[in-house]
Amino acid sequence: MSVHIYNVTIVVDPSIEENWINWMKTEHIPEVMQTGMFTGYTFTQVFPEQEQDHPSYSVQYRAADLESIKLYMQMYAPNLKDKSAKAWGTHAMAFRTVLEVLDES
Repeated sequence: MSVHIYNVTIVVDPSIEENWINWMKTEHIPEVMQTGMFTGYTFTQVFPEQEQDHPSYSVQYRAADLESIKLYMQMYAPNLKDKSAKAWGTHAMAFRTVLEVLDES
């Protein structure tokens, strides 16, 4: 069985960084997990090759199949994106990708 990942990379304004991290841990990520579409997640800070003015973070939500991610994107993502936009506006800009794990140890 292959594993698929719904990856969300977020560039965060330093002025809201601490509050945003707390919100992600206590509100947003738990809400995403409560949809039942994902089997687990990893929340990381991204350290780019080049220094950046704004810190970046990544949340990788693991799904058992691609259908779960598609269902999430159709049924749950629009509402959760709206909540995030209302909470943070342009201070937290997200970019989303879907990944398929080809090999791991």
